[in-house]
Amino acid sequence: MGIPIIGVVVELGKLVAKGVIDHFRRKQELKEAVHKNRVRLALTQGQYDHEWEMKSLENAGWKDDILFYTIVAMYIYSAIDPDGAMKVFKNWEMIPEWFRTITFWVIASVIGVKKLGDYLPSAIAGIKQAIKAVADEKKDNFDVS
Repeated sequence: MGIPIIGVVVELGKLVAKGVIDHFRRKQELKEAVHKNRVRLALTQGQYDHEWEMKSLENAGWKDDILFYTIVAMYIYSAIDPDGAMKVFKNWEMIPEWFRTITFWVIASVIGVKKLGDYLPSAIAGIKQAIKAVADEKKDNFDVS
């Protein structure tokens, strides 16, 4: 019973590690794209366009990352200090409904569109591998030669 669970935990750990590695790889690719674009635009005569494009490329994503990691930190805080997290959520209930609704949709769009698109394919692949590993292990345990 314990071995299949360990296999699933190991596969999920691999999945998380792969997601983090992929995230930093994409950040590095963005830096390289910014550099290549900077060189390309520097060779053109549109200096005003160059400055605007470079600022928009350099600022892409950092606000989304802050929001994403804040949400992750709240989950971690909830696991460490459930009573303290409950106080935060009680205070959240005092905020007007319209503000909570707008905030929810902003968070959902950032995490749902950007981060879910970043991590979901790897998560699905990792879960499939974990299920297959458990199924293969059960098959080997029941295989009598």
